[in-house]
Amino acid sequence: MLGSTVAAQLPGGAAAESAVGAGAEEITLQLLYQLIVILLATRLVTAIVRRLGQTDVSGEILAGVLLGPSLLGALFPGFMHTLFPVSTGPIFTGLAQVGLIFLMFQIGLEFEFQRHLGASLRPIVVISAVSLVLPFVMGYVSAPWFHARLSEPVPLFGFQLFFAVAMSITAIPVLGRILMELGLSHTRTAALTIGAAAIGDVSGWLVLGAISLLVKGAFSWGWVVPRVIGLAIYLALVFVVIRKPLRHAIADHFTRHGGMRPTFVPYIVILLFVSAAVTSNLGVFAIIGGFVIGVAIHDDRRFVEEWKRRVWPIVWVFFLPIFFAYTGLRTDIAAIQGWTGLVTLLLILAVAFVSKLGGAYAAARLVGEGRRSALTIGVCMNTRGMMELIAINIGKDLGLLPTDVFSMLVIMALVSTFIATPLIRRLMNGQENRATPLGEPAAAGG
Repeated sequence: MLGSTVAAQLPGGAAAESAVGAGAEEITLQLLYQLIVILLATRLVTAIVRRLGQTDVSGEILAGVLLGPSLLGALFPGFMHTLFPVSTGPIFTGLAQVGLIFLMFQIGLEFEFQRHLGASLRPIVVISAVSLVLPFVMGYVSAPWFHARLSEPVPLFGFQLFFAVAMSITAIPVLGRILMELGLSHTRTAALTIGAAAIGDVSGWLVLGAISLLVKGAFSWGWVVPRVIGLAIYLALVFVVIRKPLRHAIADHFTRHGGMRPTFVPYIVILLFVSAAVTSNLGVFAIIGGFVIGVAIHDDRRFVEEWKRRVWPIVWVFFLPIFFAYTGLRTDIAAIQGWTGLVTLLLILAVAFVSKLGGAYAAARLVGEGRRSALTIGVCMNTRGMMELIAINIGKDLGLLPTDVFSMLVIMALVSTFIATPLIRRLMNGQENRATPLGEPAAAGG
């Protein structure tokens, strides 16, 4: 019977409760309370930050911080832990990652690399290399000074490696969404930045995976080399073998039906998830798989507009606030105490901004970009956002980042994100494309 609590036997012999059982209803109710609070807080905070010239993504991150131990937990700790129990963490992690895969797919669709960059990848490669290597080196060299002032003892070498990675990360999802919300994804500067950030982040995640194994004593070239080769093979498979028939299938569907039918959407979603699963197994995280498929079919603008109209609204309204807000629940600003902590924080900000922003600016000038464009690229590459949080959370889980330095790195990620929007808006004033807003779902009429 539908109302009965039926236990289905799993392969290992364990029982799984029915999806309509009492336990499932309890989890559902808890999840609903969390979603209501997160979505309400997100809408309220984003409405406020928009008046201050920020984009929605900044408001969503800030909403998460306010719902976490920094404010709600400090004022009402019992209520915060009741509302957000540890047991529901995996559910939100899964929802957030699915939303992130869709966001990376959308970013791949929106940024018109071929139109602005043609066949030349040199500017992207140079900017990516310099803005990855220089911050990593400066972070590694400066890390012993910070290590000597840690509140908790951690291994120096492991701390150096993760501190260096934290300096070199660029947040593609946050940066991409800022550029889309500002109506700037059609520009050459956006294409350069996202292309460089994509290469840098793929390299960064490979380095991060290798560092994790190295710290745990499990590193081997037998882990790294097959994954690099596998990633290269997969990219060749997508862009050389799969891309043309996929574009043909999409174009044929649009020709026969005059648009994208609802029955066609599941096939794109399946392809997206398969790609995400492949890149996850290759050690560069699932979100890169979403980006790869988006880039592969981004030049079919009819599909892009239909996708934005039919699918993107639910991603924009539901999945993304969960990712940006719920991740901010881990941030505890109160962990930084005294003038010593403040000075250390300011020095971390200095190392991060000088190495990343300065390195990207110098690299952009080296490949022939004007001063204004180069400065914009520097500001964009300096945006760290939640990709930074993912990286430093791995370091914290491995016991290499004490609570105070972890919180400082979180603040560094937030500051770099908050300053990005007004600076990018000012530096790229007049280049906006408002004909089809890219940060919000397209209107029903397309």
